[in-house]
Amino acid sequence: MAKHNCAICGAEVGLMSEQKLADGSYICRKVCSKKTFKNFDKISATLGDVTAHIAQIEKGTRIWNELLLPLKKSKNKDEKLKIFGVGGPLLYVSPSTGLMALVETRYKIFIFGKSELACVYRIADLVQYDYEEETVKNSDGKMEKKEFCAMVFKDTTGMHSFRLEMANSKSYESAAKYFDTLFGIQRTLGNSFKNAKRQLDAIKSVANTVKAAANGTLDEAQAAETVDAVGAYLQGDRTQWIAKADAALAPYNQ
Repeated sequence: MAKHNCAICGAEVGLMSEQKLADGSYICRKVCSKKTFKNFDKISATLGDVTAHIAQIEKGTRIWNELLLPLKKSKNKDEKLKIFGVGGPLLYVSPSTGLMALVETRYKIFIFGKSELACVYRIADLVQYDYEEETVKNSDGKMEKKEFCAMVFKDTTGMHSFRLEMANSKSYESAAKYFDTLFGIQRTLGNSFKNAKRQLDAIKSVANTVKAAANGTLDEAQAAETVDAVGAYLQGDRTQWIAKADAALAPYNQ
């Protein structure tokens, strides 16, 4: 059998020790493959996807340990983390920093201890949190239903989407309502006026853009304004979450 070299560390790999990627590259299972999250889809990933994800974990784990983990035990209710998921990995949301972290815990064999890897995301970049379910065979050979929150993030390098396992549909509904509330798009009477204003702003902006396009006066600034107005109506106002994340990540983006 032909042997290959790991495209990351250069180690020689064979049939049992290699992981083939979508672009034909190979990485070693012993070291480099373990640097990724267990739920990261390496089969459909390219070498660039894998290296970007590894860099995402390295940076995210540092942010988790230095910035977010201390808030896990904070007695300040405004700093406390909101936790979602069951089993692992778990999602920790930090409204005070505008960030959230997907944390995978790895336990060491034969010795006591554990390590945590983290991918950190900006709350403002969350664009999808949909319900999904599937039926799988458990360890007893019986079929059981598993339920998930499928999450997608825009402008994210590395693992930009994942499925977070939930205990049941009510757990998902609680998570969805939480994010709806953060973005101000919950369907409540108290928030209906804000929603109506965003809808009106979006309609006015689109109408002005159509008119400008018709008479040849449309410019990039007006087009961008329209995109922002429609986005705010569909996804809520994320201005404060952008500002918080920018401030929290500033020391890590230098």
